[in-house]
Amino acid sequence: MLRSSLVFSSALILCATASAQQQVQAMKVVSPIRDAGTYHVATGTWTRTGNGANLGPDKIYTASAPSGYFGTGWEGAEGVDEGILPGTGNPLGGTQDCYNVDGYSFAYCSLADTLSMTFNFYDSYTPCDQPDAPANCINQAGSVTLGGLPTGSACWLVTVDLAGGYEIGMEADGGVCAPGYQGAASGLDNFGWGLVWATGNGGTTGPILDGYDPNWAPEGEDTCYNTALTCGAGATGLGALDLFGIGAPLSGCFFFGGYNNTNGCGGPSQGPGAQFTFALFTDCSVGGDCVAGPCYSTYCTTGVGNSGATSIDDCAASDGAAVLSSDGIDPAAQFGYHLISDGTGTVSNPPGAQGDLCLVGGGPIGRYNSDVAAISAGSYSTDIWNSNSGGGGGGLPNPPGGTLAAGQTWNFQGWFRIGPGQSSFTDAITVTFN
Repeated sequence: MLRSSLVFSSALILCATASAQQQVQAMKVVSPIRDAGTYHVATGTWTRTGNGANLGPDKIYTASAPSGYFGTGWEGAEGVDEGILPGTGNPLGGTQDCYNVDGYSFAYCSLADTLSMTFNFYDSYTPCDQPDAPANCINQAGSVTLGGLPTGSACWLVTVDLAGGYEIGMEADGGVCAPGYQGAASGLDNFGWGLVWATGNGGTTGPILDGYDPNWAPEGEDTCYNTALTCGAGATGLGALDLFGIGAPLSGCFFFGGYNNTNGCGGPSQGPGAQFTFALFTDCSVGGDCVAGPCYSTYCTTGVGNSGATSIDDCAASDGAAVLSSDGIDPAAQFGYHLISDGTGTVSNPPGAQGDLCLVGGGPIGRYNSDVAAISAGSYSTDIWNSNSGGGGGGLPNPPGGTLAAGQTWNFQGWFRIGPGQSSFTDAITVTFN
């Protein structure tokens, strides 16, 4: 895959790809990093001080070596960073083959007025692959959307508590696409985490580029399998590379001219590494709940204004059980329902809504509006086999009409109201029933 190069220009690092619609660049951080506290997804509340009692007690991944820069210029597109979670077959001595991730932390700078971020977690991810490329084997383990994040022309560290049903099971050493340890040189043992952000006014925003300093901070430290911290200023994430991928519309592999630091541990770098500040919390003594890849595929995840991840728990058309769920919805959402269609085309910001409606181009779009539900802790669900909208028994809303049957392929997306005259959408999924 082409690695789109970035070159220095004054204080900025600019993308040299002529087709890029935005200016991918690294900028000096705009303030000291402030601790925003811990956000508890299950309750939608913040703990502004303390370390978040539900987290850990361990870290399975840490990327915190300082650079003094943050990356920006790809709002609305998904930027995906990479690393390695070592399993029991890894020479580094990983403790589990599936980790129960109960929290994470990240850092960013923002000059925007309002800010929301969606995080996608991939336990199978080949570095710099694009998450919207259907030919690639990329397994998404979970997704979290956070709205109302602090801005104020400042830089922030945020910790996210996933306890209470929002934990994510992440497989070690590359997950389902390459089970077991393959060796670092293969590029098959990586996980990925993707970040999509949306601002109210397009204010300069992006992740802090801390975590890559192999000169002074060896990879994999400050974790349960390697508790050392050679450089007290921070750690380099295991499997960290000096690059990251960006999905549509930029669709490329990016870096910032090449990392260089001759100034010692914690010293200012002459150029930032292309690694995002990030840590994953777990209990390394207890395995997680990892299941085989889902029976559906996710698409249309990059729309500005979209939030939330839709899934289905059963793709069998013969057992009378199929529940659609949407999680990680904008905390401001009031109520919602699911949509169905056989189209996969996209319309951005249709009348009365923000984000991408991803079900156009086929037959009429159906609505499970008789099953409208209030949003509870960022989630709601629809039992589509027994829905009021379809009359039960696997009946579908009219349109499209008919009944769920093996061999049918349908696309689903969540719609939700976020205020008077305002609505938005989750991502969309394609389901082939069996």
